[in-house]
Amino acid sequence: MLTYQVVQHHEPGKKWLLMLHGIGGSSAIWYKQVPALAKNYNLLLPDLYGHGKTREVLPRYTFEGLSDDLIHLLDHMKIDKAHVMGISLGSIIACFIGVYHPTRIESLVLGGAARGMDYRTKSLLYSGHYLKHVVPYMWLYSFFARIIMPRPSQSMGRKIFCREAKKLGGKEFRKWYRLMVQFPIYMEEFENDAMADIPKLFISGSHDYLLVDQIRAWAERDPSALLHIIENCGHVCNIQAPAEFNRVCLDYLESACGCNRNPETATFCRRMPKSCTPPSRLAAG
Repeated sequence: MLTYQVVQHHEPGKKWLLMLHGIGGSSAIWYKQVPALAKNYNLLLPDLYGHGKTREVLPRYTFEGLSDDLIHLLDHMKIDKAHVMGISLGSIIACFIGVYHPTRIESLVLGGAARGMDYRTKSLLYSGHYLKHVVPYMWLYSFFARIIMPRPSQSMGRKIFCREAKKLGGKEFRKWYRLMVQFPIYMEEFENDAMADIPKLFISGSHDYLLVDQIRAWAERDPSALLHIIENCGHVCNIQAPAEFNRVCLDYLESACGCNRNPETATFCRRMPKSCTPPSRLAAG
């Protein structure tokens, strides 16, 4: 069973928000979001297997199995539908919940998401796959943290993820890394019709060099997607730019819930690239 934290609003009937961290992280990665989001939503923050306070581990991990287990958690909490927010690997898992259990999702908020992998990303992943048994896992993790978050301004994100990764341990890290290497094989499943109908918001940093171009292209193709780029920000945008991340999320979730029907006043539109989907399409839904 996954260990989880619940922050429940004092008013009944509030929507639920399931918040998923990335590899080597924990639910603690959301510490800059919880105070802001808890004012309007019930929050459910699980620790994935081997992460945080979840001591249970599995022999191997699959995106379908993780999606099923998170739906079982919603069932355990008697939650019929929820908004799902993810950061990094958490955003990928959130998308697979949309693939396998689309009727359980109100909307997706995807920070530091991944849709495709260019030759640089694939080269790094496969190099790490062959090196993971011959070099210390923390060396490998630190190396990739530096590649994904290279700038001095991203040092906080690197430190937090490396600190949490030490708790994960080498054996667990290698199992999760194997899952990441398999991601390109399964990402075509994102193209199904049910997934395309789910409202989704991408939040990416302009300095998320390995991933932002693929996310920009996905948002342009997907009629249910919006994209917000945080300028001068990297991969872990919820930590590096928490005020903007929180504001954009709240504006979007209110719109997705039907609470904000005027797209002209939605602040998540301010830095939308001109080529992206107009916000009125979602607000009118």
